[in-house]
Parts: sequence; structure tokens; C-alpha cells
Amino acid sequence: MNVLMISHLYPAPGDDRHLFVHEQARALQELGVHVRVISPTPYTPRLLWRVPRLRRRGMRPRRAVRDGITADYPRVLQPPRRILFHRLGDFSHARLRRLPWLQEAAFDLVHAHQALPDGGAAQRLAGDLGLPYVVTVNGVDVNVHLRRPGAVAERTAAVLRGAAAVVAVSSSVAGQLRPIVAGERLHVNLNGVVDGGQSVAPADLAPGRRLLLSAGNLIASKGNATVIDALSRLASAYPDLDYAIAGEGVQLPTLTSQAARLGLAERVHFLGLLAHDRLLALMARADVFVQPSSPEGFGQVYAEAMSQGTPVIACRDEGPADYVQDGVNGWLVAPGDADALAAVIATALDDPAATHAVAEAGRQAAAALTWTANAQRQLAIYEQVLAAQGSGS
Repeated sequence: MNVLMISHLYPAPGDDRHLFVHEQARALQELGVHVRVISPTPYTPRLLWRVPRLRRRGMRPRRAVRDGITADYPRVLQPPRRILFHRLGDFSHARLRRLPWLQEAAFDLVHAHQALPDGGAAQRLAGDLGLPYVVTVNGVDVNVHLRRPGAVAERTAAVLRGAAAVVAVSSSVAGQLRPIVAGERLHVNLNGVVDGGQSVAPADLAPGRRLLLSAGNLIASKGNATVIDALSRLASAYPDLDYAIAGEGVQLPTLTSQAARLGLAERVHFLGLLAHDRLLALMARADVFVQPSSPEGFGQVYAEAMSQGTPVIACRDEGPADYVQDGVNGWLVAPGDADALAAVIATALDDPAATHAVAEAGRQAAAALTWTANAQRQLAIYEQVLAAQGSGS
């Protein structure tokens, strides 16, 4: 089977974010599926490279091979997202259809990660090639795109309705898709743990102190402000407790000011964007991984922290609830409730034996989240799609 995968999230040399897309592709390849990747990359003039995010984008190669998987990074025009976001996939398609090797390749289907913008491009490209397309919804489509009024929500829904199959990365995401996607086309396929969940040596950050850790884009929905508020409630009772935040984003100035205002400037560490191996080492170092993020599609970072034997705190009724059982292999709290969060953190810190048991149960739960299992489920979905196409249904 030959699959054309389209994902602007696909990692590039020197940029190891969103490894989950590559991990699925690699696991599919190990099952005998030939995967070729297109990762549309917005054209970025060198004048803008002084911004780290844009420099990483601009320095992407035109093509790279990783673990035997070839990925192309064609430059595409990206107009202002606030104005024409619903058309980004269409603009990408105008460039992708001209890739010289595309017409010569014999693909069986197209698989997009995210309805917009990648699914928009996949829908048109699949039409050009006479192929079915599949869309994986990681969270942003239901948590952002379908909630935006007008053209964005309409285009997202149109892409999802046209797909031969829609794959949700959690039960929470699937529940939000049911009003749009017919039951026989909707599937749940949990992600795996990057690098197979192998234990790593702990980092040396803040030696001699207890450490809370969060990791992800610094946006309001990730709940970092709630963690800082919880730390302020715990500060006097736990004078050796610090909080480290890995990631970058628009909330950095707000969070920095909040920590200073609460007298926590010396106890909240902003680490910036980290390489994946460094992040795993910090997870292994942390006493508790805490990220009361809502909404949250799957929550890759929780599973990775669990794989390092670190207890996790997530939000209930979100993606992590598929593999985090409250009080058994982690904890689930209501979003935005700093008092409740502080109480759970105190519980984890005050009873090391019980917390160790929770952490070990979490490690076992994470071990069950393998990319091989994910790829087997994904392959079954592909086969179902192609069988339906063959029968003319």
C-alpha cells in the first residue's frame, strides 16, 4: 500500500516538534506501508528570520529523508491567517499539484493530519488523483476551527464530511465530531509514545529542590497561569518547590509578570523551546508533571512524562482521560481551579509511597500506548476505506 501523507506539522531536520506524525509514518512503514510525506511550508523571507520560529521555518530543507521516509517541504504562499485561513489548503494545493514526481507516483490514498489547512489541500489533491482521503483530527479542528464562525467552520466541516474516514486521537475529540461525521466513517486511534517510552537519565535542573514541570505552547488554554496560582498557595508550606515551564509562546510576558507579582520569580523557571531529548530528561527529573490544559486533544506530553515514571496531573473530560485514571495512574482536575490543583499537588508531595505507586501505574499505562498498535489500527482504517472504494460504496 502506498500512502501520501500531508502534514504541515511533520518534523524537519533541526526541528523535532510534532514527532508524533513521523512516529506514525515510521510505524506504518514497518508494517509494509510505503509512506511519502508532503509538509507544506509557508515561504518566509530572510528579512524575517530574526524571529526564531520563522527562522526554523525558513531553514527547512526542500527535501529530507528520516528513517527511510522521504519528506518534501515545498514553499507555499500563506496570506494573513486572520483573513483567509479557510483558503490556506487551497493555496497549498496550487503548489503541491505541480510537484514533478506526484503524477508519476502510484498512491492508494491521501492522509492529512488536521482538516485545516492540510485536509483542504488533501481534498483537492485527492480529487486530482482520483483517490480517497483520510483526515486525522488532533484537536485544533474541533477546539478552534469548528468554533470559529463563518468560512473557517464551514470549510472545516466540508473537509471532514468529504473524507472517506476521519480519525480522532481521543474519545473527547470523537465526541465533538459526531454531529458532523457519520458513525461508520469516524474512528478513534490513540497516539503512541515517542521513542517507545524508553527511560532516560534525569536532568540536573534545580538540584535539591522539588520540581513541577509543564511543557507546550505558552497559550492561555494550557493552564500555566493556574499552576503558578497553585504554587503561590503552596509556596509557604513547600519552600523547596519550584516550577519549570518548557515552551515558547504569546503568554510568556503575562506568565513572567504573574510569577513576579506573586513573589515567585526565583521559583518559576522559563526554559524556552527544548530539544525532545532534553524535555524527556526534565520529565524524568520532575516530581510531578502538571498541565491543566483545556481543551486538550490527546496530550502527548502527559504520556511521555508517564513513560518516564513521573506522575501527571491533567484535566478531566479531555484527551488524557483515555489513558489517565484519576487517583490510579495519575490525577484529573477541573480546568482553572487553582485551589483543587494545589490540593492534588500537595497530595502527591505528601505521600511519596502512594505517589510512587501512581507513577508506576502510569508507566505501565504509557507502555501500552505504542506506535505499532497505532499503526495497526491506522492500517485497518486504510484497508476499510479501500475496500469500500472497491465495492463502489
